[in-house]
Amino acid sequence: MQQNKEFLAQGKLKMPILAVGGEDSFGRIVPDQWRDYAVNVQGRILKNSGHFVTEEKPQEVTTMLQSFLRK
Repeated sequence: MQQNKEFLAQGKLKMPILAVGGEDSFGRIVPDQWRDYAVNVQGRILKNSGHFVTEEKPQEVTTMLQSFLRK
């Protein structure tokens, strides 16, 4: 807990964050949670996916990551 407080005291992360959630699991919670820690959060929700988005939708996640990293 102390480490979290010290981390948050430094301010929010400035680098772009890609926050991905599965529609059938945490979905929108994932990007919303990251917005507490970062100023530049791009949220993506994968339809028909649960908790393990990289295993359930590998091609979609790969395409999403490639697009994000090109920016």
